[in-house]
Amino acid sequence: MAEYNSNAPIPQKNIEPTDQINWLSAMMSIDKEINQKEFKVILEYGLKLGLDETKIKRIVSTSLKGQDILLRYLKLSKLSRNDDLMKALIRVVFADGKIAKEELDFLKIVATKMNYTNDEIKEMFAEEKRNYLKNLQK
Repeated sequence: MAEYNSNAPIPQKNIEPTDQINWLSAMMSIDKEINQKEFKVILEYGLKLGLDETKIKRIVSTSLKGQDILLRYLKLSKLSRNDDLMKALIRVVFADGKIAKEELDFLKIVATKMNYTNDEIKEMFAEEKRNYLKNLQK
């Protein structure tokens, strides 16, 4: 699998940028702990999607206020495969240095909706873990 290039723009994959930020916000808040490192991952991803910082903050703030409604909506919505979004979700899981059961459960829901196999998710998870550990050493 190719290494993540943090400077490359993210192509659109049939999921609206605002919906992608909603998914990431849901992942950030699923463990009931919101961390600035998690928000940084979302902000960087949103900027690569072409959203401005103000809009990203507004989407995150709105989704956090209505988290229960957002989670119900997201669980009912359909998703197409999107490696960039899936990897960003995994980076949010790693961002605060703790992996919560709720985060893994939510990741499984998203992976199923995007039709990823367990092996594909394990490979992405391992790749993002390597990237996370490499960044810790910098």
